[in-house]
Amino acid sequence: MASPPSSAIAGAAAAASRLADVVADLARALPIPTAEAQAASSACRRIGWISAPRVLGPVDVAAIAASLVGTVQAVARAGEAADAAAGLYAAAAATQGCAPSSASPALTRSYSLARALCVAVEMACLGEAFVAEARTGFADRQSASAARVRIRAAYDGAADRVAAALGQDVLAILDTAARETSAYLVQEAASLQPVIRVDAAASFPAASLAWSLYGDPERAGELMDRNAVGTPFHMPATIEAVSPGKR
Repeated sequence: MASPPSSAIAGAAAAASRLADVVADLARALPIPTAEAQAASSACRRIGWISAPRVLGPVDVAAIAASLVGTVQAVARAGEAADAAAGLYAAAAATQGCAPSSASPALTRSYSLARALCVAVEMACLGEAFVAEARTGFADRQSASAARVRIRAAYDGAADRVAAALGQDVLAILDTAARETSAYLVQEAASLQPVIRVDAAASFPAASLAWSLYGDPERAGELMDRNAVGTPFHMPATIEAVSPGKR
């Protein structure tokens, strides 16, 4: 088992290397254009192989934080919002394991710089996740409401860490992002139709059901996707569908 880092600077360097791996994994996981993915991979390699081993003080740690946060933002905004949120939440969770730990209380206290670096990247992931949730074009009221619940849960789970590592002023920024995106989603949910259960009593083709529900057979694919059906010819007798009306 490897020994824990022996100083505050060594702890921050170790955290930086681990965080670079987390952000690189995020870039690989999201379906983003090749150029953006390669740029993110290059930035993370540079941090892991060059910047982290050469950390000498807080200024170097701040520069690494800025690079990691910028990479998270670039990756999050490079693809579709609907694809980004889940990966960003996962990356935020992964940052929590990047700070070193020690059985020594003195060493644990000395890792405050490493913890601040980890929380800065976690906060960047969460902020981008909240924005991605708000930018996602949800098809129904329940989906928009579920996004708001995810934002609230993620904020509540991170708030104490952010306040402890970065202070109340920084927490206020994350709080504003959570509140404003949640408020937007409340408005969006009010404009969307709910999901309903449709009992057709028999199996019908998806196009037939789409015509019956919406007067539009082109929405057959929507019904297939929502009910995880692989063929348009035989839909289950009972399905879920967005209630007819405003989409």
